[in-house]
Amino acid sequence: MESYDVIISPAAQSDFLGVAEHIRTLTPDAADMYYEQLLAELEILRTNPKSCSYAKDSLIRLRGYRMLPVTDYLFFFVISGNTVEIRRILYAKRQYDKLA
Repeated sequence: MESYDVIISPAAQSDFLGVAEHIRTLTPDAADMYYEQLLAELEILRTNPKSCSYAKDSLIRLRGYRMLPVTDYLFFFVISGNTVEIRRILYAKRQYDKLA
């Protein structure tokens, strides 16, 4: 089975820290549970990222963005060769048509 390297862009790292901080303010147990779920979901990106759908917005889709839903968040990523780059992590209800 093909394996992919997963890297996280600086913007996605910042997004993740913001998400973690927000969840931690609600309840520390939820933050730990979210982190564990995140690790499990990221395994999909290591083993089969092409199973994730393309972004719904046509302009973002044309840029090659795919998305992985994790709880209330969407992980936007691109595939280049054997590398998956997570570019943004956004709240699912947020308008993401300005995604960079």
